[in-house]
Amino acid sequence: MTAEAPEMEHAVRDRHQLRTLAVAITTVSAMLCAVIGTIVYAVALNRLWFLHFPLGFYLLAQGLLIFAVVVTFWYVRVQERIDHTRSLTEEVG
Repeated sequence: MTAEAPEMEHAVRDRHQLRTLAVAITTVSAMLCAVIGTIVYAVALNRLWFLHFPLGFYLLAQGLLIFAVVVTFWYVRVQERIDHTRSLTEEVG
C-alpha cells in the first residue's frame, strides 16, 4: 500500500460528501422557495380557481405536500446514484 492510497480515499470520500451536501442544499432550497413563493403570491393566486378552490389555498393545502413528495423521490434517486458511483470507485478487497 502506498502513501497515495489514503489520500485517494480521502479525495473520494470528500467528493462524495460534497455531492451529498449539494443535493441536500438543493432539496431544502427548492422546498423553501416553493413555500415562500406560495405564501407571497397566495393573494394573487386566490383569484384563480382549481377544482372549485382558490389556487393559493389549494397550493398551500395540497400542492406543497405533493411537491414535497416529488422532491423527496428526486432526492432519493439522485443520492442513490451518487452512492452507486462511489461504490463503483471503491477498491474491492
